[in-house]
Amino acid sequence: MELLLFKKHGNLNKTIKKIVVITAIAIILLAFIRINNPIPHNHYSNPPLSNYPAAGLVIPSPNQQLININIAAQDIKITDVREECDVFAGEWVPNPDAPYYTNDTCWAIHEHQNCMKYGRPDSGFLKWKWKPDGCDLDVLNPFQLLDIVRGRSLAFVGDSVGRNQLQSMICLLSRRLP
Repeated sequence: MELLLFKKHGNLNKTIKKIVVITAIAIILLAFIRINNPIPHNHYSNPPLSNYPAAGLVIPSPNQQLININIAAQDIKITDVREECDVFAGEWVPNPDAPYYTNDTCWAIHEHQNCMKYGRPDSGFLKWKWKPDGCDLDVLNPFQLLDIVRGRSLAFVGDSVGRNQLQSMICLLSRRLP
């Protein structure tokens, strides 16, 4: 009986020793990886927008026409005004200022997504915006967005709808920023 108990404890001790050795090796490997591949930290501060006299972007289109967009950084208001607004309740209304970008002016829209090239006969669908009930949505302010997400991560999760939203955001940002 005593021999059987010793045999069981001996296997238990061997198992514990194996777990300790494997854990120690894993910790050493992780430490080695961490030392050789440090995680970068933001050790710099971004200069204020007032240091930039103007944010301009010239975008050539395939027709060799140029779209020149110049906005002085000090002219863009960054606000923190929050009003109660249900962005899910509202309607689509005509937008005479649209479109803010097209397939020709934004590099982020891929060739196979070009509606105009592949059969869309009109461009009227580009001139609409969502108007929530009881409030207004401003056009995306790229400086404000970049200020909000500075030092953070931004993820678009989902399928092609999320991809389209990402592409749209890239187009809206790139039309204003150099």
